Amino acid sequence: MTDINESYLYKLFKKSEEAESVYTIGTTVDTGLEWQAVDECKEKVDTTLHVVKERGKIYFNIRLDQFSKVKEMRSIDNIFLVSDVRQFNFSEDDGETDLMLLKNAIEKDLRLEKGLEAWKAMTGFRGKLYPKQEEFKDADKLLKAEKNQPPEDAVVGDVRKRRKRGRDPSLSSEEDILKYRVTCERTGSHAFESGQVARVIGGELQDKYFWLVDLTMYHLEVICNLVQNELATCLRITHESKHRRNIIHFGPTTLRATVCYNLLRLANPKPGDIIIDPMCGGGSIPIEAAIAFPDTYVLCGDNHEKAVARTKLNIDAQSINHKTELITWSVAKLPLKDSYVDIVVTDMPFGKRSGSMTDNRVLYKRYITELARVAKLGTGRLVLLTYDRRSIQMASGLNFHKIFVILETH
Repeated sequence: MTDINESYLYKLFKKSEEAESVYTIGTTVDTGLEWQAVDECKEKVDTTLHVVKERGKIYFNIRLDQFSKVKEMRSIDNIFLVSDVRQFNFSEDDGETDLMLLKNAIEKDLRLEKGLEAWKAMTGFRGKLYPKQEEFKDADKLLKAEKNQPPEDAVVGDVRKRRKRGRDPSLSSEEDILKYRVTCERTGSHAFESGQVARVIGGELQDKYFWLVDLTMYHLEVICNLVQNELATCLRITHESKHRRNIIHFGPTTLRATVCYNLLRLANPKPGDIIIDPMCGGGSIPIEAAIAFPDTYVLCGDNHEKAVARTKLNIDAQSINHKTELITWSVAKLPLKDSYVDIVVTDMPFGKRSGSMTDNRVLYKRYITELARVAKLGTGRLVLLTYDRRSIQMASGLNFHKIFVILETH
C-alpha cells in the first residue's frame, strides 16, 4: 500500500470486499458514449447503483443474482470481473525492482478465489479451477504434444486464427483444466514493458493455481490494467464482444451494434416514434432500433443497390417481427412529407473509404437541409455520426429541437 491518492475504482472495489456476495463489474464502451452506458446500467440493473466512469469504461458493484441484468445491456462491448485492485510505489528507472514488487504481491497477497468462483458462475465454466499438481503435469504434457502436431486440415487452422477471445467457457467439460492467458494494458510511464508484466503475473498465477497456459484457446483471460501506480486484476467474462450481433452480411463501413444502440439512446425514442436511417449501409442502425425499441416504427434506405440488398439480407436473417420498411432512395431527396419524422439516426459519410471531405462540404449541407425538412418541427431529433468535424459544423446551423453530432476519433 502506498500514500498515492486512492482512485474511484479502488474505493469501489474496497466496498465490494466488505460484502461476501458483492462483486465489482467493469465493462468497456465506445469512447464518448460512456454516459449512455451509465444510464442504461442504472435503468436495467439498479437505479440506485453507484457507477464509476472512466474513458471507455464503467465500473459498478452488483450481487451475483443481478448479473443476468448486466448481460441484457446493449450499450457495452465486453464485461469483466474486477478481482483485485492495489497500488504500488514504483521507481522511475529500476524496472527489475518494480517487477519484483509485482511478483511478490501476486505470490504472497493476491487472492482470486472469490472472483474465480463468481467468474465460474457467470460464464458457466464446468472444468477444474483448482487442479492438483499431478493433474496439471499430465495435462501440460498433452497440451504441448497437441501444439507440436500440425493441424489436421486447413479448416482447423482457420478457425483458430478467427478466435480472438479464446473459447467459450460454458463449452468446457468437467475434466478440463482451466486454460488461461494474461494480458497487460498499461497507461503511464514505467521502467518496464507490458509484456514483462504479463509474463511475471502469468508465471505466478501458474505456480499458485496450476493452470495451463494457452494463448489462443484459453477459457480465461486475466487482464492486468496498470494505470500509473495502480494495478487492477480483472477476469474477462465475455469471450466475444457484445457488438458482434445482428449483422451477418458486412459492408465497407458496417457500424458496430453497440455504437448503434448508444446513438439511438441519445435520441430518446418514445413509443410510436418514427425513426429513419437515410443512409443505412448494411442496416446496423435500423436493425438495432427494431430490436431495442420495438414500440417504434423504423424506416431505412440507401441510394446504393448493393447496400439495400445487404440490408434486406440482414433484416431477413433476424426475422424481425416489427414495423420496418426498406426503401431505395437518395438522402438528398427523401420521399417523405414535411415534418414527418421524429428521429433521424445515421452514420454520415466520412470521406475516407469513399468520397472525400471536399465533397462532404457540399453534400452535408444538402443532406442536413433535407433532414430538417422531414423532421418534425419543434420535436425532431437528429443523431449524426461523423469524422468530418469541419463539414458538419458548416452544415448544422439549422433549427432542430435536438441535434447530436458524434465525432468519430478512431
